[in-house]
Amino acid sequence: MNGFDGNRLAATAVEKLLAIGADKAQASLSRTEKSELNVDGGRMSLYRTTVNISIAMTAFTGGRKGSVSINRYDKASIDSAAEEAFALAKAAEPDAANDISPKQVHGSWTRGPQKPDSDAMYESLAEFLDYSASKYPKTKLEQCILDFGCGESYYANSNDVQFNETAGLYSFFAMFTSKDGEASSSFNYSGAAHQSLKKALKDWGTIDELMRQSAEQTRVSSVGSSFEGDLILSPDCLGDFSSFLDSVYLSDYALISGNSPWKDKLGKQVLSPLFSMRSEPQSGRIEAGYAYTGDGFLAKDCSLIDQGRLEYFNLGLYASNKTGKERCPSGGGARIIEPGNIPLADMIAEVKKGVLMSRFSGGNPSDNGDFSGVAKNSYLIENGKIIRPIGETMVAGNLAAFFSGLRAVSKESIDYGSAILPWVLGGGIHISG
Repeated sequence: MNGFDGNRLAATAVEKLLAIGADKAQASLSRTEKSELNVDGGRMSLYRTTVNISIAMTAFTGGRKGSVSINRYDKASIDSAAEEAFALAKAAEPDAANDISPKQVHGSWTRGPQKPDSDAMYESLAEFLDYSASKYPKTKLEQCILDFGCGESYYANSNDVQFNETAGLYSFFAMFTSKDGEASSSFNYSGAAHQSLKKALKDWGTIDELMRQSAEQTRVSSVGSSFEGDLILSPDCLGDFSSFLDSVYLSDYALISGNSPWKDKLGKQVLSPLFSMRSEPQSGRIEAGYAYTGDGFLAKDCSLIDQGRLEYFNLGLYASNKTGKERCPSGGGARIIEPGNIPLADMIAEVKKGVLMSRFSGGNPSDNGDFSGVAKNSYLIENGKIIRPIGETMVAGNLAAFFSGLRAVSKESIDYGSAILPWVLGGGIHISG
């Protein structure tokens, strides 16, 4: 990445926007160089290196805002994009909530390796292919991608804010199915991102456990008649459900629209005391952290929900200005749901009748938090024991009711690099075959 001056480019974009008449301006730029190894149909098929560049430029004038994104950084392209952004701003409706972040000390950060270890990438992936073929001979790897990305990001605005960060990270994703004669399992997948390849790829995310499950899920059966029972969310599913919590209760849209059932509950108990969710882009617990937010603030770790008490909405600068509520100091990413003190095996033993769900397929919840979807790659639990893998099974409930009634959070957690998540157990779920 020698010879690429992202700080100068971002500053030049801001200067151009001001020169043509913008009251305020901001620009963000990213450049990512990615080296990638692919596996298709169980064989290594591709090694390539790609470079992606993007620049987003935003002009503000009279409370109006206009934005343009481009993937070139020559002077003519930046000048043209600036003119377009300013024209869009002049044509937009004024909104007093439009603004940029205030002056802050300039910052520069570097994290993770800056170059890939190509030999280690090949050896790690070859080891994973050998392991999966010998350990799970009925399981077929549909696709695997191991890549290393070194990304540079830059932010500048007309309040003399200037940040840049360079971060290197390995990412691995595996998708697979299993076949036994004419019977086959539903596909499943997992993955993670880490700063080194010291850990075997089978142990990234929940890959090894899900491959084990896939091998025994080629023959499934119905749960039988409908019932109201318990649900254990795996870490993979908990990632989806924490995103649902965000979109319904915490996000910009939910608060600006006034639809969030928690809009007046900041500082109050909203969920079970067993549930704590933190956002830690800076602490080091999350390897795929970040130094600053997309709207131009230094990222600071915070608790979103502490023992069920609502500490912060996940609001950016615009939504904060629009609603009059405090901006989230972390930017809301790099999530950690704190573990409990109960082993997963003991959680399962508590369930009289319910489902251990490893993958959820469904649409977004309604504005009041009601959800429904299909539990895939999942298991029926009866009288404290996993009975059998189940086929297409509907699960339905309410997000707030489920997380308010949590009975257990596992002591085990999965570190995905971008999030750390345990298993959780709750009840009141309608389950039907």
